[in-house]
Amino acid sequence: MKKTWLAVLALVLLAFLLRVYRLDFVSLRGDEAFTVVFVQRTWDGLWRGIRFIEPNPPLLYLALRAWVAVAGASEFVTRYFSVFFGVLCVPLLYRLAREVFPTSSFEFPVRRASRELIGTTVAFFAALLIAINPYQVWHSQDVRNYTMWPALSLLALVFFWRWWKLEVGRWTLEVGSWKFDVRSGNLVLYVLATTASLYTHYYDTFVLVALNVFVFAFAGLRRRWATLARWMGAQVTLVLLYAPWVLFGTNRVTTYGEASAQQSVPLLDQFTRTLATFVLSDTVPDALKTILWLPLALALVAIFIYLIRRAPSQAAFLFLGITIPTLALYAISIGRPLFLERYLNGVAPLYYLTFAVGLAAIANYDLRFTFYVLRFTSFVITLLFFGAVAAYALFNNYFDPAYAKAPDWRTLGQVIAARQQPGDVIAQNFNEMSALYYRNGTLPIVTIPKDFWATPDDEKSLEQLNRDYERIWFIPASPDSWDPNNFVERYLARHDELLADDKVGTLRVQLYSTPRAFQSQVTPVNARIGKATLVGYRIENAGEIRSPAALQVRLYWRPLEKIENDLRVFVHLADANDRVVAQQDGVPANGIWPTPDWLPGELIVDTYQLQINAPPGTYSLVVGMYNPATLVRVAATDSTSAPLPNNRVLLTQIAITP
Repeated sequence: MKKTWLAVLALVLLAFLLRVYRLDFVSLRGDEAFTVVFVQRTWDGLWRGIRFIEPNPPLLYLALRAWVAVAGASEFVTRYFSVFFGVLCVPLLYRLAREVFPTSSFEFPVRRASRELIGTTVAFFAALLIAINPYQVWHSQDVRNYTMWPALSLLALVFFWRWWKLEVGRWTLEVGSWKFDVRSGNLVLYVLATTASLYTHYYDTFVLVALNVFVFAFAGLRRRWATLARWMGAQVTLVLLYAPWVLFGTNRVTTYGEASAQQSVPLLDQFTRTLATFVLSDTVPDALKTILWLPLALALVAIFIYLIRRAPSQAAFLFLGITIPTLALYAISIGRPLFLERYLNGVAPLYYLTFAVGLAAIANYDLRFTFYVLRFTSFVITLLFFGAVAAYALFNNYFDPAYAKAPDWRTLGQVIAARQQPGDVIAQNFNEMSALYYRNGTLPIVTIPKDFWATPDDEKSLEQLNRDYERIWFIPASPDSWDPNNFVERYLARHDELLADDKVGTLRVQLYSTPRAFQSQVTPVNARIGKATLVGYRIENAGEIRSPAALQVRLYWRPLEKIENDLRVFVHLADANDRVVAQQDGVPANGIWPTPDWLPGELIVDTYQLQINAPPGTYSLVVGMYNPATLVRVAATDSTSAPLPNNRVLLTQIAITP
């Protein structure tokens, strides 16, 4: 017994080390950042948010709120909350395995010593598999409820099996003159643990359904009406404890749909993806999952066949615990996007327990293989498979940037903090809380558009930003994740001046100067070119320049009416003989805002870069428009409506020095 607990303690230590290693190396991902920011609301604000915003029950947020109040809100501290429950799953799964597979559990003729060996070995292998499992390690380093839920669910299952076994044995404990109903005590503890699990994740209801099917099937077949009566009393108690929250505490149960989740995924696909993910994690190539899901599924089938012959009640428990939640998730995700593999993580330990039965069966000498070497080789290969998969996936999780759970939000926050100034605002075009968590200072953060697709109200919000702030730090979404038409970036590119466009890992951050900041620096022109007014211009490096050099010219247009033709703007630098020495022609606003899309009255910022390599002298900087189909220039007049020579506007003289 002492050696057994030392082995379990070693597995707990291993699980802890795997989960705490590089715990805060990667930035918090969006859902994590949301959770940490969310729980730091006032208690009243948090409670309102749980009821009407967040789609999960309240227990995680209330517990994490207390944890943050005591320990702080750093990445390490908040993720450590999940580490605790992730590590706790190891001894809990070991305990559950010992309850499910006691010495007398195997009903097929097996020597008593072998039964004891199988029960202990199953428990050890189950604890080992969950300790090193890369998917559980990943979630243990994630500030969400996907380790707290399995831990509480396992605790409830331990008490359930302690009660279930006592229903067919001696259940009264006598202490002096007192008699204590041990069976009832375990049932009470089961109700309390299940209530906590239900208040951690709504989908624990599926586990509850599976247990009810199990109890009614076996107790009904054996006509244990008293057992059913006690069980039904426990279920009524659970309903009384949970139904008020579901019916009156929140409206999110019936209205929630996860944007990142999927709907109407075929049942076989859901099962195979879930199985492969629970064993291999998401930190391996999808091709590997495609290759291995079938062998894993066949192994499950073989294990269930083995169990049905030797321990039918345990086989039914594991089978129902896996299949009923899977079927339930499939059913509710037909009409709404509610399928993600992690939504079944509460039953993931049952997968590991099932595979542990297979490992124990291979290791058991009563399996009657012809050759001991064959038995030993099969066991080693199977164990090495799980170990190698875990090592590979964990290596990717720790060290491969391609599998990082989040972009480098931490560094991006530092980039903004180093250059921010009064009058700045941070804008992003996707629903992400990491920018807020990593914000250094008090710069306001806005999200535009409010929904996946931009609306006219979002354009009004951008106009208001340009009126209220001098600079906008813009964090664009990754392609197709939000704002798929790049509405915000396109708006900023045509109405604001791009000062910087930096890449931070897989993230981008752009800095724009708004009209509020640059209008006072614009040199007025007010010439008319076709149906638009050239309001003015700015040159970044005006004055005398040395060749070779780059000259940045910003033009400011205001259309007077709708422009039908798709015109091109030309910016030329010409010498005294009107010979062009540098030029750039193109669609306005860096090619993203052609003239037919211009709206009358709006201010359009149009930037050009001239690469100058010319001898010293004085040169003329001229601007105009032409029709690319005919190469005919558009008529140009000055501010007094007088026609301009060659239908071009002279902006200024540029001096090039030796």
